[in-house]
Amino acid sequence: MKQSAIDRPRGGRSGSALILVLWSVALMAVLIGGFAFDSHVEGRITYYYRNRTKADYLAKSGIEVARMLMIKQGEVSDEEEPEDDDRWFDAAKRLGQGLAVQGLVEELGEGEIQLHIVPEPARRNVNLLKEDDWERILEVSNVPEDFWPEIIESFQDWVDADDEPLSDGAETDDYYSTLESPYMAKNGPLDTVGELLLVKGFSRAILFGGPLGDIEDEEGAPLVVTGIDDLLTTYGDGKVNINAASKRVLMTLPEVDELVAGAIIEELEGVLLDEGSDEDTSFKDPGDLLARIPELTSAITKHITVDSSIYRITSIGRVGGVERRIWCIAERERESLRFLRWREE
Repeated sequence: MKQSAIDRPRGGRSGSALILVLWSVALMAVLIGGFAFDSHVEGRITYYYRNRTKADYLAKSGIEVARMLMIKQGEVSDEEEPEDDDRWFDAAKRLGQGLAVQGLVEELGEGEIQLHIVPEPARRNVNLLKEDDWERILEVSNVPEDFWPEIIESFQDWVDADDEPLSDGAETDDYYSTLESPYMAKNGPLDTVGELLLVKGFSRAILFGGPLGDIEDEEGAPLVVTGIDDLLTTYGDGKVNINAASKRVLMTLPEVDELVAGAIIEELEGVLLDEGSDEDTSFKDPGDLLARIPELTSAITKHITVDSSIYRITSIGRVGGVERRIWCIAERERESLRFLRWREE
C-alpha cells in the first residue's frame, strides 16, 4: 500500500526551515551589532566634538584672563598687599616685575585653562643679530663651526637689500632660482622665525633640533643639535629681558657664559634666600644686575632690559582628555591688547 501524505516523514522540510531561521537570526544579529557599533562611534564622535567646542571656548577664555592680567599689572605695586580673595594678584605682580607667568591653572566647569605668559624680549630679535650674536647662538645650539659661515652669510644675504651674494652666502640668481621649486630671496627682514627654513644653510634640525644629517660627534654617534627656534623672535627692539630669559638665551649675550648665566638664574630664583622668603628677586634695572653679578661690566647694559610691552601668550583649554591651544603675540597698549600674531591649534 502507498504511504499517505500525512504519514510521510517531514525531516527535510523542517531542517530547511530551521536553517532559514538560524540564518535570519544571524543576519539580524549582524545588523543589530552594526547599528550598535555605529551608535557607539557616533556617540564617541559627538562626545569628542562637544568637548572640543568646550575646550576651544576655554582656550579663548584664557586669552581674556591674560588680557585682564595685563591691565591689572599696572594697578599692582611692589608694596601693595593682596586682598584675601584676589587670586590674580601674584600673577599680575610677576608681569609687572617683567617676569614670566608659567603654568597658571584655572579650573572652570568640567575643564581647566592652563596659561603661559612670557615677555617676548626673553628671546633675541633675529632681524637685529650681528655676526658675533649669530656665532654665540650657533655655539649654544651645538652647531659645528664649519656650518657657521654659510648660515650667517646666507642669512645676511636674505635680509639685505642688494642682490650681491657674500662669499659663503646666497642670492636669487646664484642659488634660489636654481632650486627644483625656485623662489626669490626676500631682501628684507623676516616676518616669522620659521621663515629661516627658506634660507640656504638652515635645516629643520638647525631650527628645531635633532640629528644633523650624517655628521657624527667625537664618539662616532650622530651629532645632535639643540635648535635655535627657542632663542629667537621677530619682535622687540633687540634688548633681552633678563627677568624672563632662559639660561640658553642669556648665554647668547656678550660676557655671559654658562657660569654667569647660571648665577643670573640663581639670583632670580632666590637660591641664597631663606626658605619661604617672599623677597622680590627680580632685577629692578640693568644697574641692579651689575650690582648682583660682579662678573659683568657696563658694556652689557645696552643689550638688556627688565620690562616688556610685548608678550607670547599660550592658552590651553582641556575638557575630558580633549585639548585646544591658542598661541599669540600681543602688545600691551595702556588698557588694551593689540594682537600681532594669532594661531589656533
